[in-house]
Order: sequence, then structure tokens, then C-alpha cells
Amino acid sequence: MDGTIYDNGSLARLALDGTADEQRTPVASPAFVDRVGRTPKDASRIAVICNPRSHGVKTKGLDVPSGVDVLTPRTRADLRRTLVDFKARGVELIVVAGGDGTVRDVLTCGGELWTHGAPAIAVLPKGKTNALAIDLGIDADAGVADVIDAWHADRYTTRPAIEITRPGESDPPVRGFLFGAGIFVSATDLAQTTHRFGAFNNVAVALSMLGSIANVAFGLGGSGWREGKRISIKAPGTDASQPGMEVEGERNRLIMLVSTMHRLPLGVRPFGQERAGMKLLATEAPIPNFIVNFWRTIRGGNDAKLARKGIFRLDAKRLDLDVEDGFVLDGEVFPGGRYILREGAPIAFVTP
Repeated sequence: MDGTIYDNGSLARLALDGTADEQRTPVASPAFVDRVGRTPKDASRIAVICNPRSHGVKTKGLDVPSGVDVLTPRTRADLRRTLVDFKARGVELIVVAGGDGTVRDVLTCGGELWTHGAPAIAVLPKGKTNALAIDLGIDADAGVADVIDAWHADRYTTRPAIEITRPGESDPPVRGFLFGAGIFVSATDLAQTTHRFGAFNNVAVALSMLGSIANVAFGLGGSGWREGKRISIKAPGTDASQPGMEVEGERNRLIMLVSTMHRLPLGVRPFGQERAGMKLLATEAPIPNFIVNFWRTIRGGNDAKLARKGIFRLDAKRLDLDVEDGFVLDGEVFPGGRYILREGAPIAFVTP
């Protein structure tokens, strides 16, 4: 995938990437792993990919049954080699211990390997926000043993990923679950600031949301927060009579969100009622009566009333975008340009 959007040198580093010194340090027996319980009879078919840089791993460690391998790939190339090895060994359950970015990296690097006979995937919420784990209903204290029990009991929840490619490219897509553009990019920067002050998960989401509201409503962050960003949106293949198709076109948008998740942190409902599929929210810039309409939007307010204020929702299998100022996918910033977003095939997540 060298040269694709996922290996572009201008991107933030892979969620699993360590520093140069960390990448040179071999990890034979991770110090953060506590071996607990008996060895599962099928331990050879189970493996854990852990991001040792994740907040939850650094603060609480990771309990893993004896006999289950724990791998900590330090680079994207290491991750790919690890997943190739898993396929050769017949690993049937991969437990991802990390945040949303770690899950994105595993699904992206493994997607081209799993066209047939994909392993079951489980998510342990060890990151700073863990939006996907919240959507899947995974308890913050769930451990590897809980995942193995759920796997044996065939407890799964399916979600399709958003698959992102560039027009004209045939390389494997980047896969993620929450895409954001416009002021969402700046709001993500705010969230990183709250992390540095010790705020995580719903607290971090709440603080970054409040900061964003203040910047837009009261001009605290400068004119860039109110003017939005130039974004072109097309929804080829979507019924032209579907409500929300007015969102098509190129103009300044205050915020744009796309997700395949059903539920978001804090119970916010920017896409309206809970439902499956790839969903879009895009707003004009500026939004009249911003605070009132922002509140109505995140509480899942009436589509027709919001559309009259330039706030549109749309369900689509494909979106063609041209984003001026880049976008965020599961916490990482990608450069601006033309992209195609598609709803991918369902992925089976083990849900303890």
C-alpha cells in the first residue's frame, strides 16, 4: 500500500507506531501483561494485538490468560507481518487492545488478507475515547478472558466500516467508523488538549464539544471556526427523492460527520434516530441561532426543521468528497483532497 492515503508521509503516524527508540527495542515479553487463569484449550487460535502506548494499557496493564500470544507491532510494516503470520497460523480470534485508532489500523492493514475466512475481531477499550467500544456495548473493564468466553458462546455484533479510497486508485481502502471534516478537525485538536489534562472518554468528548460551541458561538477561536471549510459532497446511486439530497454540492460547511456506528459517546444523535448503515450529517456555514440548532441536532431533532436551517442528514452507500482542509478518521488527521467513502461489508465483532 506504499503511496496510498494510508502511507502518505504527511499523515499522523500509525496509532501503533512508537518513537524511533521504541521501534528499535525488541518486545519479547511485554511488561504490562499479567498472566491470569488457565490456558484456554484453543489458545493457539487466539492472539492479542496490543498498543502499549494506549492510555488504558499504560495505566492499568492487560490481563491475559496463559498461553495466549500478545503482540505489540511497532510500525505499520510490523503490523502487516504480524497479521500475515496470524493467517498462516490459523488464528481465528484477534483481540485488539487499544483505542479507535488501533482498531482502524488493524482493520486497514488486515482487510486485504481477509477477503475469505476473516477472523473474529474483538475490541478492548484501552484508548482515550473508544467510540466503537461504546457503540458495541463493551464494558470498560472487559478483559481478554471475557472476550474468549463470548467467542465460545458465539456472541457477535456486526458493523460495517467506512471504506475510504482515492478516485482512480485500486489499493486497499482505509477502514474506520467515524469520519469528520470542517470544525471536527479543530475539535479533535481540542480533544487532544483535554487528554493532556487528564480527561478521557465521555469527559474528553464533553469538554471538546463545549469548547467548540464556545469558539463558534462567541468567536473565541477566531473567524475560522465560524466560516467553516469548503467541502464538495456528491451521493451517486442515492435516490434523488430521498430527504437530505439538498446536501449535494460544493460550499462552505461548518461540520461534516459520517459514521456506520449506531450509538455515539454521551448519547448524542447527530444522525437522528438509531439505525444501521452509513449516515451523513453536514451543515451549512454559518448556522443561524447556532446554539439552539446545535442542541437540536445532537439530540436527534426533526430532519425537515433542521434542513430549513441548512443542517442535512442523508443515508448513502457511497459519498464522493472533496475536502479543503483534511479530515479526521477515528482520531487521526488525513490531508485534504478528493476521496470516495463507501459502506463496507459487515465485520463480526465479539461482544462480551
